Amino acid sequence: MTASKYAGVWQSLCPLRMLLCGIALAIVLGMLGLHFGLVGIGQWSFDEFSVISSYRDQGLSAFASRLWRWSPRPISEILIWIYGCLVNWTHRPLVGLFLGLLWLTLLSLPLISFVQIQKQSPTNPRSLLFLALFSFGLIAFFLLGHNLGSLFYSPVISAAYLTTLSGITLCFFQIVFDLTERNEGRVIASLALITAGASSETGAVFAIIFGLLSLNRLFGGRMCGCSCERHVLWFCVPGLVGTAVICLLILNRQNTQEALFPTREYHNIVTSLRAGAAQLIQEFLTIGNRLSTRGIFFTLLLKACLFIGFRYCWLAGGVSVLPKQRLALLILAIIGTAYISAVASYYGYGGLTNGWHQEMRQCLIIMLVASIALFSCHYQDSNLSKKKCEWIASVAFCIAMGLAVPERWRGLVFDYRNYSACVESRIESWNSGLSDSKSM
Repeated sequence: MTASKYAGVWQSLCPLRMLLCGIALAIVLGMLGLHFGLVGIGQWSFDEFSVISSYRDQGLSAFASRLWRWSPRPISEILIWIYGCLVNWTHRPLVGLFLGLLWLTLLSLPLISFVQIQKQSPTNPRSLLFLALFSFGLIAFFLLGHNLGSLFYSPVISAAYLTTLSGITLCFFQIVFDLTERNEGRVIASLALITAGASSETGAVFAIIFGLLSLNRLFGGRMCGCSCERHVLWFCVPGLVGTAVICLLILNRQNTQEALFPTREYHNIVTSLRAGAAQLIQEFLTIGNRLSTRGIFFTLLLKACLFIGFRYCWLAGGVSVLPKQRLALLILAIIGTAYISAVASYYGYGGLTNGWHQEMRQCLIIMLVASIALFSCHYQDSNLSKKKCEWIASVAFCIAMGLAVPERWRGLVFDYRNYSACVESRIESWNSGLSDSKSM
């Protein structure tokens, strides 16, 4: 009698559980929408004026020179060239249009995966709700929990690094949802890696590391006499693309890159490796470049809630977890990419430069937390029910949003209140760039 009574109470709480999950998902989508609404006040900086004016004056020769000598990243440079052509043709900055298209690409990635999932093995609406919370929550925390800047709101920078982030994220979804077991998923994952590798040096490094780890897994399986998956060869082509991009970057920039900071790390690989490791640990522990007890506590608490939220969203979604070896491969690729990004900054410039690199590493750290959470799903209580997973996932994501949203809310309110002032500032900057004067 008592057992049936508790079962009835538990069943009566089902709507509350789903309501809590719906609230968490609504907050996630709301924050994505609010950040997306700010693309209209993205600003031009020196890069936009310099690059696009050179395309106006020199045409394809300027594009070819930049692509070969300074930025051998074909996909991002083609996007910038198309954008520059539209700007020079319309005589308008078109910031909102260009950034909006890049943002929509990133925001649509979970939907691509959900369509594939429904084709292969249809999922019930309740499970799909938690998978949506997992996927859109991952993208939402690319924007929350750390400082934002050029990566999301500057056309030239976004063309390279937001495109890279979209490529890596799409590959992440294809792998963790086990969609690469079919040809369609393998082709999408491979194209996503090629896009990332041909958009920036960060994406190229990820494609190289992932390709090398995949090859190692393939050959290791053969040597052990195990059945090996030939489809890992799909990831070798992106690795070759990434290798070409990195080699051209090294050849073209090695002689022109100057130290921005008078430190011993500049062009010293040993000290750069040490500095990069320390920097990556610091970026995982706190936001910004200054360590504090409050900052470390807040950051670790937020990441712990995210870890729990990602883990139990996946278990509530009822999707099978990837084998440990494949998840470990993904985890190593993410860590290696973030580490080399920090090391390269110290080695090439003597210190940290270009804030979008740090933003990119923060996004990779969020992806790392999600990957480790999926890895932990291999270790769970056999008596753990799906209902408990749904409760834990909903509560953990609500707490995570409660920690991150207030910190960002003040900034969002400020930006929306000053929306018109930002637009006017951009118009003034645009008009000064068109004037005959040499000053801007």
